[in-house]
Amino acid sequence: MASFRRQLLVFIMGLLIGLGFMVLLTPPSTVEGGPYTITTAGSSTVFSLSQEWATRFQSDYPAFTVNPSTGGSGLGQSQVAQKLIDIGASSSYPDQEYLQANPSVRTIPVSADALGIVVNPSINGSTFRMDCDMAVAVFQRNVTTWGEFSATFGVAVQQTGEIDVYVRSDASGTTATFAKWLETADDNPNPLANYTWRFGHSETLSWAPGINSVDGNPGVAAGVLGDDHGIGYVGLAFMEGLTPVELYNPTTQEFVTPSLQNALKALPEALTDAGENLMNSAISGAYPIARLLYYLVHEENVAWQVLVYLNWITVRGQVFIPSVGYVPINGTSAAVYSIDLIASLSPTWQP
Repeated sequence: MASFRRQLLVFIMGLLIGLGFMVLLTPPSTVEGGPYTITTAGSSTVFSLSQEWATRFQSDYPAFTVNPSTGGSGLGQSQVAQKLIDIGASSSYPDQEYLQANPSVRTIPVSADALGIVVNPSINGSTFRMDCDMAVAVFQRNVTTWGEFSATFGVAVQQTGEIDVYVRSDASGTTATFAKWLETADDNPNPLANYTWRFGHSETLSWAPGINSVDGNPGVAAGVLGDDHGIGYVGLAFMEGLTPVELYNPTTQEFVTPSLQNALKALPEALTDAGENLMNSAISGAYPIARLLYYLVHEENVAWQVLVYLNWITVRGQVFIPSVGYVPINGTSAAVYSIDLIASLSPTWQP
């Protein structure tokens, strides 16, 4: 067993980076002992990806067991900081207060995503466009009917009657990211009506009266799908069956469709900060609410099997990301950042 562990340590630290590619030494497919368990919890957005990775990783290496669970980004951040789990999943970069309180927690980009507004197809068929002022007006309840929305912004909308807004009730990185985008409404005011977002950008918000608060991305998607007056915000993987809203990027002055390709366009050539803002990128065709998805680890609680798993994710695991609707980061500046960070971590077992 000691010999095997030494081999694993070689595997863990065997990342060779150069000229835009990397080589990862592979552990033996048959591992003695075990099972070697890895626990994850957090973001409902990342949960579907964690489930896919757990299944694929265990198929490759049966001696390893990955137990993913959800609960929201806030829960994942909290539990990894307390060393209650191995990996915390988060769909938003931790805020400054959390980072200052938990300097030993490291934030690793593992995938990219686009967060979007969706409406029930009954609202306007398969096409709908909004800029940030329009979104603020709806989610802040400045306008409360589809007729009022149409008249205020001078656009044609098929639906009439109440606007039924669906939002997250749980602590959610999706909510924090969406609210941060709503705060950009002043960057390029709508010529017909200007609004300022006044509810902040926490993972849990005190929404305006009359809004439907539900649990998780699946809850928002189901609410909008079942309500012919419904509108909400979800991650890219939860848009099936709904009308995705083309959003206005004020920097490039383009309406952009939420897609894997358009989200990836927002990544810079060099990423020096995992929390770098990808919103309203100056790159033509970049979707305005692109984001990175993260795994968090406590550097004083990184078991050797966790490093095996993290290294697998940065290479082979990227192949499986599109199957759950997200954007692989292999070959990008985000991947280089993550590889460097993982290589800097030391396993907490004694070989």
